[in-house]
Amino acid sequence: MPFPVSSLSIAVQAIAVFLDSQFSEEVNITVAHPQRASEIAKGAGATAHCLNLFAYRIAPSGFHADAGSDETHFWRINVLLTPFPADIDTANEDVDLRILGHALRVLQSNPVLPITAEPLPGAALTEPPNRTNYHLESILLAPTMEEINHIWTTQGGELAYRLSAVYEFALIPIEPLQPRVTAPPPEAIIIDSRLGVEGASSGFIQLNEDSRAFPLDNTEPPPTQWLPVQMLVAADDSLTNTLNVASDAIGVTLAIAGPQAASAAMLVSWLLDDNSSSDQTEQILPIGSPLLDDVAARVTLSLAIPANAVSASIRIRPAANGIAIPSSPFGNVLVLTVGG
Repeated sequence: MPFPVSSLSIAVQAIAVFLDSQFSEEVNITVAHPQRASEIAKGAGATAHCLNLFAYRIAPSGFHADAGSDETHFWRINVLLTPFPADIDTANEDVDLRILGHALRVLQSNPVLPITAEPLPGAALTEPPNRTNYHLESILLAPTMEEINHIWTTQGGELAYRLSAVYEFALIPIEPLQPRVTAPPPEAIIIDSRLGVEGASSGFIQLNEDSRAFPLDNTEPPPTQWLPVQMLVAADDSLTNTLNVASDAIGVTLAIAGPQAASAAMLVSWLLDDNSSSDQTEQILPIGSPLLDDVAARVTLSLAIPANAVSASIRIRPAANGIAIPSSPFGNVLVLTVGG
């Protein structure tokens, strides 16, 4: 073969293989131009009728307009399905109608065709690292008679017009010879947040004693796939992220949203008037609803307010089996202000 097979030839052959599986041995599925298919059906050695597939038009998908030359493109093809009865004495007079009618029923009942052939074999095409399996959708078209007549009149010879059906098969992937190589994820990034725009153009940010490192290694799965969300419930039943509490308060009402029947670990950190801090023992509270405004999401958080407390931050993270999930990140933070 001068060239390896392509996804276009694989798609058309796969359509032929699928249709062949839906017919008996009395019908051969051919992939050729109508003149050639007619010669095959009328050949001296012909022992079966033919249903021919003639791909005569290729068009872009109409989508994926921003795909580059090193990315996969997708195309549509128009295929002419034509029955050619063989010179068999026992053939019915309407054998061509029976063949075409059955093909229409098959494609109507199976609008999405599986592509079972191996995609893109051959040394000239690079084997993708993550092979994608594609399917084709068959769509019956109704082209104008001018278009149909143009196909038949350009076949040459004395080929007579035959009743045919036109289908569009989409979408066919056209893989590039040199696929795009996706850049690996970054191994390190620096995020700098500061007020104002001073120093915005100062160049590369150097690490210092205030820098904090967070691993970006994706070799291990994250400890959890979800984070709880919390809000404080005020006296008027509204939700807020800040609230004033009395110095002798022993609890506060929260609304926690997350997976139902899960639990969350609550860490209350008190800021004292000497700028020191004091943490309460982490509390495990149930999550009753995925909606913050649901009554079932309300829980009571116990407070042990130190005598010289000024404010507190409430942090929340996922929990399981009665303890916080190790290394799990925290969700949003709430602030309590200690009043008189």
